[in-house]
Amino acid sequence: MSDASPPAPITLVLPDGQAIERVRLYEREQLDTGLWMYRIGVPLWQTAAGGGVEPAEYSTWVTAAQLRPLPGVDLGHVPAHPRTRTSTPTRWAWLLDGRTHGRPATVHAEGCSSATDRAHPLGTMQALDVLARPGTIACTVCDAAEALLPILAHGQNDMPAPGD
Repeated sequence: MSDASPPAPITLVLPDGQAIERVRLYEREQLDTGLWMYRIGVPLWQTAAGGGVEPAEYSTWVTAAQLRPLPGVDLGHVPAHPRTRTSTPTRWAWLLDGRTHGRPATVHAEGCSSATDRAHPLGTMQALDVLARPGTIACTVCDAAEALLPILAHGQNDMPAPGD
């Protein structure tokens, strides 16, 4: 929690179109690619030690496409961390972490804090090829998921169904 500002309520739109109103918006940060990411907290329940349930919060980063403002809520006090680099990287660089301890293979952006020392470098086309295989995921801590998954999905809805 990088700022003492209180979180702002906002609506989270889930992949299936359902909306969860009044999740907590803590901050926003601009990635080197120029994309803004938003750190939210979703209030949930978790199993308590010794049985029962207790309140908990699931925290994650999402893009603006997953959020909708609530009418009358001012988001102006939400801390913003704009990109500080003056130049964009000349190329994308990716890392592949292999499967370990039941975890799927994961593609990370170079420099991702979640990548292990076992990760090896990939070019963009190699990263896309690996992500197209079942059992491989793109990291959501860095910008791998945000940058690569839309490329993989591009044109998928335009493809004719088998037999058409």
